[in-house]
Amino acid sequence: MLYGYGGTILRLNLATGQITKMPTPEDLAKKFLGGRGFVAKILYDELPLGIDAFSPGNKVVMASGPLSGVFLPSAGKIEFGTKSPATGGYSDSNMGGHMAPELKYAGYDAVIIEGRAARPSLIVIDDDRVEIRDATRYWGQGSFATEKSLKKELGEDFQIATIGPAGEKLVRFACISHDFGRQAGRTGVGAVLGSKQVKAIAIRGTKSIPLADPAGAFKKGKEMYQAVFSKPGFKEWTPYGTAGVTDWVNEVGSFPTRNFQTGFFQKYKDIDGQTLREKIWINDKGCFSCPIPCGKYSKATVGGKEFYVEGPEYEAIALLGGNLLLKSIEEIAYANAVCDELGLDTISGGAVVSFALEAFEKGLISREEMGRDVAFGELDSVVYLLEKIAHRQGIGDLLAEGVKRAAEQLGGGADHFAIHVKGLELSGYEPRNAPAMLLSYLTADVGGPP
Repeated sequence: MLYGYGGTILRLNLATGQITKMPTPEDLAKKFLGGRGFVAKILYDELPLGIDAFSPGNKVVMASGPLSGVFLPSAGKIEFGTKSPATGGYSDSNMGGHMAPELKYAGYDAVIIEGRAARPSLIVIDDDRVEIRDATRYWGQGSFATEKSLKKELGEDFQIATIGPAGEKLVRFACISHDFGRQAGRTGVGAVLGSKQVKAIAIRGTKSIPLADPAGAFKKGKEMYQAVFSKPGFKEWTPYGTAGVTDWVNEVGSFPTRNFQTGFFQKYKDIDGQTLREKIWINDKGCFSCPIPCGKYSKATVGGKEFYVEGPEYEAIALLGGNLLLKSIEEIAYANAVCDELGLDTISGGAVVSFALEAFEKGLISREEMGRDVAFGELDSVVYLLEKIAHRQGIGDLLAEGVKRAAEQLGGGADHFAIHVKGLELSGYEPRNAPAMLLSYLTADVGGPP
């Protein structure tokens, strides 16, 4: 008995429709634990050297951990991994929400998705029943629109992950979305699902997870929750979530501003966590078993349009805010909502748009190529470029390749302001005043991580 595990690894071949199940190897569990360990080991064993990220031979691995779904703090993360279309190397990206526990309740520790479907497809995992269904009617829909439609079709108790138009169009930094605001955002995992014509994955599980000592696990979990609640800083962290670090990062000179040209944004008080809380916040939102609900469910109005969004999180505030010179938390929230529905990673999305704006300023992209005038600090310019990128229209086709590839094609010194590591755009920390973060950027296996 593998205590803490679902006990099964599920494999789906989209090309043949074959679905196979195998017991989770005890040796795999002991040596690699689960989550990122399972992802790395399976990809290392099964992917041929030099395979293209968009080849049918590439695989997407989705894996939970041995504590997922158990009464312990923050046991809700799920890991997605593949060969990255952004870096050409190993890729993984985790996501909060409720997918990992649901996968375990269905009896699975990992799902291996291989091959390429002949048509847009939906993977449905309902305990022991596993199906690959036609999803043609959802192709072209936004990430959240698809999740909403599938909740209505399948039932509210299904946990659903989706891709948006960006994933369908193989934008190299497309993300996977879940729970109307949780994303596996980095390394382009959404684009690889798009290359396999997988629009969504829906999971429902009703089984229990075997534990060697349920009473002991409950006792330890209770102790851990109490330790979190009594930790210094807990009360200050919860109201603002990750947005609460905005002031500090700006004060130390590490807040990305104007495509990382500087690390200080003059108007940071208009976009920080306190302003978010005061102006657009509705409620806090947490992932499975998390005692610190960092998600901020918000409502704002921009240009007469009222909209809802989870966040913005700090990374969106940094890359869509300071880095693009957007001047208000409402504008950042709108850009965040656009990225979410299109299925674009907000980190790379903001970084690529800022690169395009600087390239336009420097004359490396002409007005004719751009399709219109664009400028830092203009929400219309930002949304215009995000839409172009997600649909690979006009200049968006080049920008959808990410800053590294775009700079190589543009030439003219564009590589000097293409901010990335290994082809993955940097997250929300300008590293010249953050040497520890700089070291992590340089040594991270996936490139410029969050």
